[in-house]
Amino acid sequence: MSNLQPSSEGAKNVYKVIAGSFKSKENAANRVSFLQSKGIEAFVQAETIMNERMFRVQAGAFTIKENADKRLEQVIHSGIADAFIVSENTPVNQTPIQESIMGEIILSSEQLDLFVKDVSPQALEIGSYYISFGNYYGIRGDIAFAQAILETDYFRFTGIVQPHQNNFSGLGSTGPDDPGAFFKTPSEGVLAHMQHLFAYATNSPLPSQYPLVDPRFHLVKRGSARAWVDLNGKWAVPGHNYGQTILNIYQRMLNRMSSGI
Repeated sequence: MSNLQPSSEGAKNVYKVIAGSFKSKENAANRVSFLQSKGIEAFVQAETIMNERMFRVQAGAFTIKENADKRLEQVIHSGIADAFIVSENTPVNQTPIQESIMGEIILSSEQLDLFVKDVSPQALEIGSYYISFGNYYGIRGDIAFAQAILETDYFRFTGIVQPHQNNFSGLGSTGPDDPGAFFKTPSEGVLAHMQHLFAYATNSPLPSQYPLVDPRFHLVKRGSARAWVDLNGKWAVPGHNYGQTILNIYQRMLNRMSSGI
């Protein structure tokens, strides 16, 4: 559960486009595949509805109702006539203090990519990987994206790690003589990032849908960092305020969302 400082700004409505709710995760995944084949971003979100475990397919989240209406129209036009919009209150202009690494994602991939492009217009659009892999592992993929921004300087790679490494989290990078891990594709690099966070955040076995690509997974003391600030001195050394810096970036992402993405 988040521990957030109160803010006079309160909460802001977020409009989520729901393109189906299923008892079967496989059926929900099939709906996601269908939407993606139509060029519509979507992912599965597990929720408890009327005391029953359901798998909802979310096809976007927006702070402007008109943008949600446009996405809903697009989803319905693809052939999903029973799609609908739900409105939820999301805290904005608040500083996360003990935000857990695992939990529900708030921001959409569009919001992630737009945020980083404000600073680095040529940045890779990899927000969708952070959302999809984050939801699969139960990791806050939107905050992990903030960590990638910190590690890569807004995907400008001004440090030791270089773009061709597809290493967005600085895995294994210790200095000029050891620039860290290399990954074949951006997708694989994000997958490794999420697996490494999973190793820190929980003692649970790694889910088996994807191969283990994190070369340092077994070097982590499992479950030793449940919250982002617990990464201080672990992911980065000395890293006294490493987790706080990640959360400060995420704070700016929330503020960007509140401006009307």
